[in-house]
Amino acid sequence: MSLIRIAARIAAVQALRGRTLVGDNVLDSQIGALDVAADGSLRTDEDQPFISVYTDGARIEDDDVVLRAFAPNGLTEFLFESGITSAHIVTDAETAVSVVYPGIPATDANFEFHLDIVARQIGDALSDPDNEWAEIFRKFVMRFEKIERVRTSGDDSGVKLAAQQLKVTVMLVAEPVRGVALNDTHPLARFFAKAATLTVPNPAHDPDDPDSPATVPDPVITAQLALMQAQLAGVEADWQTALRRHGMTRTEGENLLLMPQGDEEVEITEIVIAGGGE
Repeated sequence: MSLIRIAARIAAVQALRGRTLVGDNVLDSQIGALDVAADGSLRTDEDQPFISVYTDGARIEDDDVVLRAFAPNGLTEFLFESGITSAHIVTDAETAVSVVYPGIPATDANFEFHLDIVARQIGDALSDPDNEWAEIFRKFVMRFEKIERVRTSGDDSGVKLAAQQLKVTVMLVAEPVRGVALNDTHPLARFFAKAATLTVPNPAHDPDDPDSPATVPDPVITAQLALMQAQLAGVEADWQTALRRHGMTRTEGENLLLMPQGDEEVEITEIVIAGGGE
């Protein structure tokens, strides 16, 4: 139900791409990127080292809830899962030695080394003041509540797999209310503007045609943005916004004198100032 949760996750994914040892292989909620089989073994279907970003559990305590409001996002868990397998190793062209990185042999210890480096790079990327996507992510986050790290490993049909999970529990900002225009400085407005610039390779690109663009707007992101923005569309009266923001009943609104007086709302078309004043 949370637009902020969606936007923050996408921003985190974009902030990490190209900024760690896994390159652009940063996945958004990739189910099965790291999976536990029925027999308890760990497996992955990724063909190269990866990071997968998820938003997991969320919790809103009594102190965060205003009456019956759904606007607070409360504490939300962001999971950054990174993994590498023996199938991901490469052979050094000069030494013919299997390596996880040039000069670093593909040993169990160096699998863990790779994961620890990637975890460090995740923190660096999300803290980078020059990373615009990371800046947007940070604007969605009021504070970090808890950071946890867990490692695991397995052997699936002779393929060794090492993985590490970085769980960051954050306090997200509240949801914007439907029917109220976003201020240009709102983090969600900044997200919409930045996400609209994301592109993918143009399958119809003709390299011999100078007017044929090499990239086009990402159609999936475009559809997602349209659906997200539709949840905010509309124009509501101030009393409707107040009731929606706090989860009030109409009776509570009437008791607080928030509701329009009488059976219908009155549209003001002209104001006349008595006494000849301007």
